[in-house]
Amino acid sequence: MNKILILGGGVAGLSAGIYCQRYGYRSEIYEKNPVLGGECITYKRQGYVVDNCIHWLTGVRPSDTIYKVWRETGVIDDATGFIHEPYLYRLHYGETCLTLWTDREKARQELLAFAPEDSGPINAFFEAVQRSECVAVPCEKSLAKMSFVGYMKIGKGMRAMLPVLKTYGKMSIGQLAASFKNPAVAALMRGYFNDDYKALILVTSYAFYTSGMAALPLGGSKGLIERMKATYLSLGGQIHLAEPALKINVVGKKAASVAFAKETIPCVGVIAACDPEVTFSQLLDDSYRAKALRQMKDHRKDRYLLASCFTVSYGIEGSEDYGLEPGSVSFRCAPYNVGGKTFTILDVRLYADDPELFPKDKRVIRSIILQDENCYDYWEKLYPNKEVYAAEKKRIATLVQERILKQYPLLAGHLKLIDSYSPITFTRYCGAYRGSYMAYFERSGGKSLTAKNTIKGLKNVFLASQVLTTSGGLPMAVTSGKFAADEVKHAIKKR
Repeated sequence: MNKILILGGGVAGLSAGIYCQRYGYRSEIYEKNPVLGGECITYKRQGYVVDNCIHWLTGVRPSDTIYKVWRETGVIDDATGFIHEPYLYRLHYGETCLTLWTDREKARQELLAFAPEDSGPINAFFEAVQRSECVAVPCEKSLAKMSFVGYMKIGKGMRAMLPVLKTYGKMSIGQLAASFKNPAVAALMRGYFNDDYKALILVTSYAFYTSGMAALPLGGSKGLIERMKATYLSLGGQIHLAEPALKINVVGKKAASVAFAKETIPCVGVIAACDPEVTFSQLLDDSYRAKALRQMKDHRKDRYLLASCFTVSYGIEGSEDYGLEPGSVSFRCAPYNVGGKTFTILDVRLYADDPELFPKDKRVIRSIILQDENCYDYWEKLYPNKEVYAAEKKRIATLVQERILKQYPLLAGHLKLIDSYSPITFTRYCGAYRGSYMAYFERSGGKSLTAKNTIKGLKNVFLASQVLTTSGGLPMAVTSGKFAADEVKHAIKKR
């Protein structure tokens, strides 16, 4: 009876469980899938590894505010190694190659030499990136519960960013790109995110690289989840796989139990560590949905947006170089259509530097094609007819492969399709609302929002999810789990 039931075994759920155990509470994690991780998952296809999640981990330096949380949850331990990539990404635009180097000054000088007519916006962009290197992840208390003094303390630490927020916080990626005269530089600015995203996300993402705050942990998503799992189990937690929760049973203002397919389990508290849409459309009544979460959902067309993607992965047969480039690379290509949307830029990422996951003869190249809500409607209509759905995925995989081979002709005869998935997969596997693999992103004009980890009207039900905060990501997931456990500590007596 005296158990905290955690519904969801992704990063947020594991974090919540680890902190509950650290605080002296008995907890058990129930995950609906046969493996832990949620969206932070690595799996094998045809002997090759596909890593669904990590492009980089933010906060890998001991001086970073979130580093302590990574250590406490086991995400980083003494044996964890890191890959520091040479650039955030690069763009091939015809015969031109432009690179956002980790060395910020090197990138700035190259762009100035290439497009002196854009010296003003180029210098402004790199100054904004430099100013944004002070970004820190709040880890002591959720922004939703932070006092004015707390906000002032954070603001003091990141005061260099104020001009950046004033300019790039009100600008979209499309508007940023339009400020450059040179078409190649404009394409560089819009090559990593879609035009609707707030320009601030490109500035801060690049700042994570230039500051040294971001790196790839060896072992990828698999290693991260295995370390969190080991930490949780070492603290006495219990894990149940392939056990989807059906309903949180509320009596008065408290959760009395949780119904599963095979049994109903009594509890002293519940942490819903799944997508909030699952929580408020299935586990609880929608009337419990917080104002901030409702605002994000209701203003998807004008202030916030959901990001999803179509992903296709190929195995590279052989261990030769084949002219491939490390990390994330985009290039112009013949138009192709995905989800009813036409693209002329293709992004690929080479997975080759982690010998534990990608030995020389088992390297992977993956393409992520960003999708929006209209694209989700497209996939949702296709999915019921499995043959048509499969044929469409194969069509796209073939088109993408053709474009990769044109960019890297030495790969001919050495590239094999190993897997592809659409936004529907995120909904089916993770319960992600409309296929979104991240939280809501702010559009130009949308303000940053954070929902509380508590639920108004319920004394012992708490939330842990990256989706509670706009932009989301692994830092928001792991801290959300911590904040949920903090609420348990304040609301529920130990027994």
